[in-house]
Amino acid sequence: MTMTAKQMEYCSKAAFVRIVIDDDLYEGGTEHTQWVRVDGFDPEEKVLYVHEEDSGEEYGLEGPDLIDAKFYELKELN
Repeated sequence: MTMTAKQMEYCSKAAFVRIVIDDDLYEGGTEHTQWVRVDGFDPEEKVLYVHEEDSGEEYGLEGPDLIDAKFYELKELN
């Protein structure tokens, strides 16, 4: 599956993403969510580059990784 147009729109604006993590759900594991900070978005490759705040691990997310994700952007408060 490729990234949808709506996902691409969200990725281009997002500062943080809450992704669903599936730890071998079908093998009796659990499903939980994780916050990641957006480092950048490559619209040609359709990859959202993120990193975990706690571990510092960096990786790229593609369309299937973002199916149930929630996207957040930063807005000025004052």
